[in-house]
Amino acid sequence: MKTLIISTFIAGLLFISPDSFSQPQLKIGHVNFEEIMQTLPESDSAKAILDQETKEFQSAFEELTVTYNQLYDEYQKGLSSFSAIVRQTKEEELLDKQKRLSEFEQNASTALQNRNAELATPIIEKINKAIDKVATENGFTYILDLSKGSVVFTSKDSQNITPLVLKILKS
Repeated sequence: MKTLIISTFIAGLLFISPDSFSQPQLKIGHVNFEEIMQTLPESDSAKAILDQETKEFQSAFEELTVTYNQLYDEYQKGLSSFSAIVRQTKEEELLDKQKRLSEFEQNASTALQNRNAELATPIIEKINKAIDKVATENGFTYILDLSKGSVVFTSKDSQNITPLVLKILKS
């Protein structure tokens, strides 16, 4: 009985093709997304816009800071001569200015992050479309982004498609 089971198993193996055990061949490529991003003129334009808006926010923040510092200096100079009610009013005014200064800083930071995302999104989409096109046309299974730092090894068999992506983007 044991020999019958073994011979049936061996006979079954003879009818199975070796190809049925093989896995599909993976074709892996890689890009440097940051390198691609830096070569596009749209990135320079977006950076210039963001730099200008950052300067505007910094200028406004500096003006608010100067106003706060002047108010604080006046408070310090007159502290000994202020009555209790004047001192309390000046302290409340200082706290209000400090709060508004902090809120402005937070709002400006959020606005700049949102603006950066708004400016970068179309550029990123454009690059992703070019990567998709190269990957599809050349039969790649996976494309890894080396600029993110999460890929710890690339084989010599992995193809750098960065030049192909740049070629598509520049045409």
